[in-house]
Amino acid sequence: MGATQLSIVNFKKDMYILVEGKHDEKRFFIIREGYVKITKQISMVKDDADSVIGPGDFIGIVPAMAQRSQIESAQAVTDVVLLAVHYSQFEGLIQNSTPIAMKIIQQFSRRIRYLNNALTKIRSKEAGTDADKDLLFKTGEYYLESKMKGQAYYVFKRYVECYPDGEFAELAAGRLKELEAYNEPLYEAGSGDFLRIYNKDKIIFADGEPGQSLYIIQKGTVKITKILNGNEIILAILKHGDIFGEMALLENKPRSAAAIAQENGTVLMEVLKQNFELMAKTQPAIINRLTQMLSERIWFSYKQLANALIKDPLGRIYDYMTIILEKNNVPPSDSSFVFDFGPDELMKMAAVPAEQQNAVLSKFLNEKDISLQKGKLSVRHINEIFKLGDYYKRMHKREAAQNRIKAPR
Repeated sequence: MGATQLSIVNFKKDMYILVEGKHDEKRFFIIREGYVKITKQISMVKDDADSVIGPGDFIGIVPAMAQRSQIESAQAVTDVVLLAVHYSQFEGLIQNSTPIAMKIIQQFSRRIRYLNNALTKIRSKEAGTDADKDLLFKTGEYYLESKMKGQAYYVFKRYVECYPDGEFAELAAGRLKELEAYNEPLYEAGSGDFLRIYNKDKIIFADGEPGQSLYIIQKGTVKITKILNGNEIILAILKHGDIFGEMALLENKPRSAAAIAQENGTVLMEVLKQNFELMAKTQPAIINRLTQMLSERIWFSYKQLANALIKDPLGRIYDYMTIILEKNNVPPSDSSFVFDFGPDELMKMAAVPAEQQNAVLSKFLNEKDISLQKGKLSVRHINEIFKLGDYYKRMHKREAAQNRIKAPR
């Protein structure tokens, strides 16, 4: 593989290669010979079962590329021979082998979509029952009811364009006539090729619409959202250098969430589907960054799944704050910290139902360690947030254990 020299390591049958929860893993592995069993301490979704993988498969690539703790254990089923890859070697690896890069990215994309679907099922009893075209129309109805008329116009327009014979095509066309005053340009063309400039609250794409491109944030912020049970849930807030929209491009499926500009002058680079493979061959640094982003997203999705299982909304809030701290590599300490979002956004991140938000928010803001700085959440002692997050997780585990004992056999 050219200048990228990979080391060969051997493991005997039954030896552990990776251990769930271990931190600071710098390497991942490609199986050359033999078979490996992948296990998890707790399967958070029904289909998240143990599996056996073999030659050509990857082990531990998500934690290595995201520089996070292991999310699963790997044990040798037979004697195995592995190629060990340090995360710093990845860019050189894909520069010499585009098929490897594409295989990893496609696997990651499928895994993220699976995890997102699992999260949606946990958060919404109605999730997965609507056809994609119905989802797009219902998103438009949500925006209309929420007085977000510019977003509503965009979504109804996309519905009519994408599904001219759809069940709601006539109704959507009527909505467009009512909202004609909100027919404004979505973005301005930037000075460079493939650059788009969006202002605050402009939709980049909607949940359920077809997609043929991904985006790289050059300036500004973008929020990724999904509408569930009449509530907007914020899945992520992305910043400069982040990449989004890749799943629709790689899998040729509709968008699985909406992307909305968070501030004026948000600049995005659009990468079209026909240009993506060329980019994979000629710009390994961008593909390396995409792989890191997807790894981070998979790790984050596992954390979100565990968070969604916590029944107490206040518990979900504190746990989500610890997730964000971990994501920003902020360790427990007696120092203060200012988050880059406000309480309303936190409510949506933790999927607190609209009818509970006022009561939960009032209780949350009464905590002595919580305050606001220019609309952003501030904590006086980071340690306290980790302690509260850990407390609610332990309470959830205790309750879950009690329910298993009480369950009839």
